[in-house]
Amino acid sequence: MRRASTFAIATGLLAALATIGSTARADVGTLYSLLTPPSSLQTGCFGPCECPVQLNPTYGSFELVPAGTDPLYANYEVRNYIASFNNGPGAVAITGSGRYRIGGEFALTQQLVLDLSVWGQPAQHFDSGIVPVSVPFPQIDLSSALHGFACHDSVIVVDARPIGTTGVPDAAHARVALTGASPNPFHAGIEISWTLPRAGPFDLAIVDLEGRRVRLLARVASPGPGSRSLTWDGRRDDGRVAPAGIYWVTLRSADGADRRRVVKIE
Repeated sequence: MRRASTFAIATGLLAALATIGSTARADVGTLYSLLTPPSSLQTGCFGPCECPVQLNPTYGSFELVPAGTDPLYANYEVRNYIASFNNGPGAVAITGSGRYRIGGEFALTQQLVLDLSVWGQPAQHFDSGIVPVSVPFPQIDLSSALHGFACHDSVIVVDARPIGTTGVPDAAHARVALTGASPNPFHAGIEISWTLPRAGPFDLAIVDLEGRRVRLLARVASPGPGSRSLTWDGRRDDGRVAPAGIYWVTLRSADGADRRRVVKIE
Protein backbone atom coordinates (compact mmCIF):
# COMPACT_ATOMS: atom_id res chain seq x y z
CA MET A 1 0.00 0.00 0.00
CA ARG A 2 2.80 2.39 0.87
CA ARG A 3 4.56 1.55 -2.39
CA ALA A 4 1.38 2.34 -4.33
CA SER A 5 1.06 5.62 -2.43
CA THR A 6 4.62 6.64 -3.33
CA PHE A 7 4.02 5.72 -6.96
CA ALA A 8 0.89 7.86 -6.96
CA ILE A 9 2.82 10.83 -5.56
CA ALA A 10 5.54 10.49 -8.21
CA THR A 11 2.96 10.08 -10.96
CA GLY A 12 1.09 13.16 -9.74
CA LEU A 13 4.30 15.20 -9.70
CA LEU A 14 5.15 14.21 -13.28
CA ALA A 15 1.62 15.01 -14.42
CA ALA A 16 1.77 18.44 -12.79
CA LEU A 17 5.11 19.18 -14.46
CA ALA A 18 3.73 18.12 -17.84
CA THR A 19 0.75 20.44 -17.38
CA ILE A 20 2.99 23.35 -16.40
CA GLY A 21 5.25 22.68 -19.37
CA SER A 22 2.34 22.63 -21.80
CA THR A 23 0.86 25.89 -20.48
CA ALA A 24 4.06 27.90 -19.95
CA ARG A 25 3.75 31.42 -21.27
CA ALA A 26 5.89 31.71 -24.37
CA ASP A 27 6.01 35.50 -24.22
CA VAL A 28 7.83 35.82 -20.88
CA GLY A 29 11.60 35.56 -21.08
CA THR A 30 14.92 36.70 -19.63
CA LEU A 31 17.34 38.96 -21.48
CA TYR A 32 20.93 37.68 -21.60
CA SER A 33 24.17 39.49 -22.37
CA LEU A 34 27.16 37.85 -24.06
CA LEU A 35 30.34 38.15 -21.98
CA THR A 36 33.33 39.12 -24.11
CA PRO A 37 35.71 37.40 -23.83
CA PRO A 38 35.20 34.49 -24.27
CA SER A 39 32.01 34.80 -26.40
CA SER A 40 33.19 34.62 -30.01
CA LEU A 41 32.91 33.16 -33.49
CA GLN A 42 35.87 30.89 -34.16
CA THR A 43 36.89 29.43 -37.51
CA GLY A 44 39.78 27.03 -38.03
CA CYS A 45 41.00 23.62 -36.88
CA PHE A 46 39.52 21.79 -33.90
CA GLY A 47 40.17 18.41 -32.34
CA PRO A 48 43.39 16.68 -33.49
CA CYS A 49 43.93 18.91 -36.52
CA GLU A 50 46.47 21.72 -36.52
CA CYS A 51 45.88 25.02 -38.28
CA PRO A 52 45.32 28.60 -37.12
CA VAL A 53 41.99 29.46 -35.49
CA GLN A 54 40.58 32.86 -36.36
CA LEU A 55 38.82 34.26 -33.30
CA ASN A 56 36.29 37.08 -33.61
CA PRO A 57 34.92 38.28 -30.23
CA THR A 58 31.16 38.78 -30.22
CA TYR A 59 29.23 41.44 -28.29
CA GLY A 60 25.49 41.07 -28.07
CA SER A 61 22.42 39.67 -26.40
CA PHE A 62 19.54 37.24 -26.73
CA GLU A 63 16.33 36.31 -24.94
CA LEU A 64 15.74 32.97 -23.20
CA VAL A 65 12.05 32.02 -23.10
CA PRO A 66 10.62 28.99 -21.22
CA ALA A 67 9.18 26.40 -23.60
CA GLY A 68 7.95 23.74 -21.17
CA THR A 69 9.44 20.66 -19.53
CA ASP A 70 9.60 16.96 -20.34
CA PRO A 71 10.67 14.04 -18.09
CA LEU A 72 14.35 14.82 -18.66
CA TYR A 73 14.76 18.46 -19.68
CA ALA A 74 13.66 22.00 -19.05
CA ASN A 75 13.32 23.51 -22.52
CA TYR A 76 13.81 27.11 -23.67
CA GLU A 77 13.59 29.09 -26.89
CA VAL A 78 16.50 31.35 -27.80
CA ARG A 79 15.07 34.46 -29.43
CA ASN A 80 16.56 37.59 -30.98
CA TYR A 81 20.19 36.45 -30.94
CA ILE A 82 21.98 39.62 -32.06
CA ALA A 83 25.75 40.12 -31.99
CA SER A 84 28.47 42.26 -33.53
CA PHE A 85 32.25 42.02 -33.70
CA ASN A 86 32.88 45.25 -31.80
CA ASN A 87 31.46 46.87 -28.69
CA GLY A 88 30.78 50.23 -30.26
CA PRO A 89 28.69 51.54 -33.15
CA GLY A 90 28.72 49.22 -36.13
CA ALA A 91 26.77 46.83 -38.27
CA VAL A 92 25.08 43.82 -36.70
CA ALA A 93 27.08 40.79 -37.80
CA ILE A 94 25.13 37.80 -36.43
CA THR A 95 21.38 37.29 -36.04
CA GLY A 96 19.23 34.26 -35.38
CA SER A 97 17.36 32.08 -32.92
CA GLY A 98 17.48 28.60 -31.48
CA ARG A 99 16.78 26.26 -28.60
CA TYR A 100 18.39 25.50 -25.24
CA ARG A 101 17.69 22.66 -22.85
CA ILE A 102 19.12 21.59 -19.51
CA GLY A 103 18.52 18.36 -17.61
CA GLY A 104 19.55 14.78 -18.29
CA GLU A 105 19.05 11.17 -17.20
CA PHE A 106 22.22 10.34 -15.25
CA ALA A 107 23.90 13.74 -14.80
CA LEU A 108 23.11 17.37 -15.53
CA THR A 109 23.61 18.08 -19.21
CA GLN A 110 22.74 20.85 -21.64
CA GLN A 111 22.37 21.50 -25.36
CA LEU A 112 22.35 24.72 -27.37
CA VAL A 113 21.16 24.74 -30.98
CA LEU A 114 21.38 28.01 -32.93
CA ASP A 115 20.34 28.91 -36.48
CA LEU A 116 22.49 31.95 -37.22
CA SER A 117 22.98 34.24 -40.17
CA VAL A 118 26.46 35.81 -40.39
CA TRP A 119 26.75 39.02 -42.38
CA GLY A 120 23.33 38.44 -43.96
CA GLN A 121 24.18 35.05 -45.41
CA PRO A 122 21.68 32.13 -45.23
CA ALA A 123 21.23 30.79 -41.72
CA GLN A 124 23.57 28.02 -40.64
CA HIS A 125 22.88 25.37 -38.01
CA PHE A 126 25.18 25.35 -34.96
CA ASP A 127 24.80 22.55 -32.39
CA SER A 128 26.67 21.97 -29.13
CA GLY A 129 25.51 18.38 -28.81
CA ILE A 130 24.58 17.15 -25.34
CA VAL A 131 27.39 18.20 -23.00
CA PRO A 132 27.88 18.45 -19.21
CA VAL A 133 26.70 21.56 -17.38
CA SER A 134 29.77 23.59 -16.41
CA VAL A 135 28.28 26.63 -14.64
CA PRO A 136 25.21 27.04 -12.39
CA PHE A 137 22.07 27.84 -14.35
CA PRO A 138 20.83 30.50 -15.22
CA GLN A 139 24.38 31.14 -16.45
CA ILE A 140 25.08 29.56 -19.84
CA ASP A 141 28.56 28.64 -21.03
CA LEU A 142 29.09 26.30 -24.00
CA SER A 143 30.16 26.09 -27.63
CA SER A 144 28.09 25.11 -30.68
CA ALA A 145 29.69 23.91 -33.89
CA LEU A 146 28.60 24.03 -37.51
CA HIS A 147 29.96 20.56 -38.36
CA GLY A 148 30.18 18.76 -35.02
CA PHE A 149 33.65 20.13 -34.17
CA ALA A 150 35.16 18.63 -37.30
CA CYS A 151 38.79 19.06 -38.29
CA HIS A 152 37.97 22.39 -39.96
CA ASP A 153 34.90 24.01 -38.51
CA SER A 154 33.14 27.18 -37.37
CA VAL A 155 32.25 27.40 -33.69
CA ILE A 156 30.10 29.92 -31.84
CA VAL A 157 31.15 30.31 -28.19
CA VAL A 158 28.33 31.50 -25.92
CA ASP A 159 29.22 32.69 -22.42
CA ALA A 160 26.15 34.56 -21.21
CA ARG A 161 24.54 35.89 -18.05
CA PRO A 162 21.06 37.34 -17.40
CA ILE A 163 20.85 41.12 -17.54
CA GLY A 164 19.54 42.28 -14.17
CA THR A 165 17.18 39.95 -12.33
CA THR A 166 14.10 40.05 -14.57
CA GLY A 167 12.65 36.56 -14.80
CA VAL A 168 15.46 35.06 -12.70
CA PRO A 169 14.99 34.25 -9.01
CA ASP A 170 17.43 35.87 -6.60
CA ALA A 171 19.84 33.08 -5.66
CA ALA A 172 21.57 35.15 -2.99
CA HIS A 173 18.89 34.30 -0.41
CA ALA A 174 17.93 30.84 -1.64
CA ARG A 175 19.79 27.57 -1.96
CA VAL A 176 19.47 23.89 -2.73
CA ALA A 177 18.54 22.23 0.56
CA LEU A 178 17.08 19.08 2.04
CA THR A 179 14.82 20.57 4.68
CA GLY A 180 13.34 17.51 6.38
CA ALA A 181 13.35 13.73 6.77
CA SER A 182 10.76 12.36 9.17
CA PRO A 183 10.43 10.11 11.06
CA ASN A 184 14.14 9.42 11.45
CA PRO A 185 14.92 6.63 12.29
CA PHE A 186 12.08 5.06 10.30
CA HIS A 187 10.71 1.61 9.64
CA ALA A 188 8.49 1.52 6.55
CA GLY A 189 8.28 5.07 5.22
CA ILE A 190 10.00 8.43 5.57
CA GLU A 191 8.82 11.79 4.25
CA ILE A 192 11.60 13.78 2.56
CA SER A 193 11.24 17.49 1.88
CA TRP A 194 13.47 19.84 -0.07
CA THR A 195 13.68 23.33 -1.50
CA LEU A 196 15.18 24.71 -4.72
CA PRO A 197 15.97 28.35 -5.56
CA ARG A 198 14.65 28.31 -9.13
CA ALA A 199 12.98 26.26 -11.84
CA GLY A 200 15.15 23.63 -13.43
CA PRO A 201 16.14 19.95 -13.44
CA PHE A 202 17.14 18.11 -10.28
CA ASP A 203 17.49 14.58 -8.98
CA LEU A 204 16.69 13.13 -5.57
CA ALA A 205 18.13 9.76 -4.62
CA ILE A 206 18.95 7.37 -1.79
CA VAL A 207 22.52 6.04 -1.65
CA ASP A 208 24.28 3.69 0.76
CA LEU A 209 27.38 4.51 2.82
CA GLU A 210 29.63 3.55 -0.11
CA GLY A 211 27.84 5.94 -2.46
CA ARG A 212 25.98 3.27 -4.44
CA ARG A 213 22.49 4.24 -5.51
CA VAL A 214 19.72 2.41 -3.71
CA ARG A 215 16.67 4.25 -5.03
CA LEU A 216 16.10 7.08 -7.49
CA LEU A 217 13.18 9.02 -6.05
CA ALA A 218 12.90 11.81 -8.63
CA ARG A 219 14.65 13.02 -11.76
CA VAL A 220 12.48 15.76 -13.21
CA ALA A 221 12.45 19.53 -13.72
CA SER A 222 11.16 21.66 -10.88
CA PRO A 223 8.45 24.06 -12.07
CA GLY A 224 9.79 26.86 -9.88
CA PRO A 225 11.35 27.80 -6.54
CA GLY A 226 9.83 26.53 -3.31
CA SER A 227 9.46 23.54 -1.00
CA ARG A 228 8.21 20.07 -1.97
CA SER A 229 8.14 16.61 -0.46
CA LEU A 230 7.57 12.94 -1.19
CA THR A 231 7.76 9.64 0.69
CA TRP A 232 10.39 6.92 0.37
CA ASP A 233 8.80 3.58 1.16
CA GLY A 234 12.12 1.98 2.07
CA ARG A 235 12.39 -0.02 -1.14
CA ARG A 236 15.22 -0.23 -3.65
CA ASP A 237 15.03 0.46 -7.39
CA ASP A 238 14.29 -3.23 -8.00
CA GLY A 239 11.27 -3.14 -5.68
CA ARG A 240 12.87 -5.19 -2.88
CA VAL A 241 12.90 -3.85 0.68
CA ALA A 242 16.22 -2.17 1.52
CA PRO A 243 17.97 -3.69 4.54
CA ALA A 244 18.14 -1.84 7.84
CA GLY A 245 21.05 0.55 8.07
CA ILE A 246 22.32 4.06 7.47
CA TYR A 247 21.59 5.80 4.15
CA TRP A 248 22.12 9.21 2.59
CA VAL A 249 19.42 11.22 0.88
CA THR A 250 21.09 13.22 -1.90
CA LEU A 251 19.70 16.23 -3.77
CA ARG A 252 21.47 17.65 -6.84
CA SER A 253 20.72 20.45 -9.27
CA ALA A 254 22.66 22.96 -11.38
CA ASP A 255 22.56 25.34 -8.38
CA GLY A 256 24.24 22.98 -5.93
CA ALA A 257 23.75 19.87 -3.84
CA ASP A 258 22.81 18.74 -0.35
CA ARG A 259 22.59 15.47 1.55
CA ARG A 260 21.05 14.19 4.78
CA ARG A 261 21.65 11.02 6.77
CA VAL A 262 18.68 8.75 7.54
CA VAL A 263 18.47 5.51 9.49
CA LYS A 264 16.24 2.57 8.52
CA ILE A 265 15.37 0.12 11.28
CA GLU A 266 13.82 -3.35 11.16
